[in-house]
Amino acid sequence: MRRLGRRIGLPLLLFFLLPVPGLAEPDRKIALTFDDLPVLGPLGYWRPREISNMILRTLKAQDIPAAGFVVEERIQDDLATFVVLEDWADAGHIVGNNTFAHVDLHQLKANEFLEHVGDGQKYLKLLSRSRRGFKYRYLRFPYLHQGDNEKKKNRVAKALYRAGYEIAPVTIKTGGRRFNRIFLDVENDDHVRERLKAIYLTHVGEAVDYGEAQSQAVFGRNIPHILWLHCAIATASFLEDTIQMLRERGYSFISMAEALEDPAFKTPETYAGPLGLSFIDRVAATRGLPYDADHGEIRVSWIEDRLQQEP
Repeated sequence: MRRLGRRIGLPLLLFFLLPVPGLAEPDRKIALTFDDLPVLGPLGYWRPREISNMILRTLKAQDIPAAGFVVEERIQDDLATFVVLEDWADAGHIVGNNTFAHVDLHQLKANEFLEHVGDGQKYLKLLSRSRRGFKYRYLRFPYLHQGDNEKKKNRVAKALYRAGYEIAPVTIKTGGRRFNRIFLDVENDDHVRERLKAIYLTHVGEAVDYGEAQSQAVFGRNIPHILWLHCAIATASFLEDTIQMLRERGYSFISMAEALEDPAFKTPETYAGPLGLSFIDRVAATRGLPYDADHGEIRVSWIEDRLQQEP
């Protein structure tokens, strides 16, 4: 993938992560969001609702609001999975649109993508008819691709605005979906599974480090963050530990809607290009500031190499 902008070096990251003597650490807030409802494979012997319910039980036990984004093609392929949407809505979480078939805007014309947005709200509309006050018009762009050229980006953005949609941005990207196949391979080996969990938490922690540093660089403060996760077996299995890690870092949990009330999210960004950037990096690109084009990106081979290196 072609990289735009300059890569942020380790010294700059460390500079922003160092505490300032005499200053109290401000309140840290974060919203958890999950793409690919009802579930992202591979599944192994797990059923979609089992994986989803693992996430929902953890969120309920920790009293954390969340947002989930639906790929409705998967419901059409297995109508029994509609109950996953009902479960999320009944638990009081935001449920939004991840397009009908999780399509890449950069591979389609603007009108083709918008058709997938429209088709991706059939079951969400059905859900809204039975639940007073249910709002489904949040859209999460698959792959965080919002347009590879200015004309397409602007056309889609205007059409979504006219349709009453609000974009669900991400400030901290993670590659947790890459852990799923490996998790299924090792889930019956307690020792290896614990090693995999440690690698997962290290990855998420490094993504948070970057998001915090970049937020300071772009906005001069640590804004409320929106964490990008996926409704998948590895995420579900490691979610309680992920939440504990974030609490230990000083984070409290808020809804995505509450996070979006922060004025930082009204900041204009004009990035149009091939990368799936976080919101903060999109603003950085707009302002000509440094950003890491690979933030949150990992490969399965990266995980496997570290799993082999562990004692």
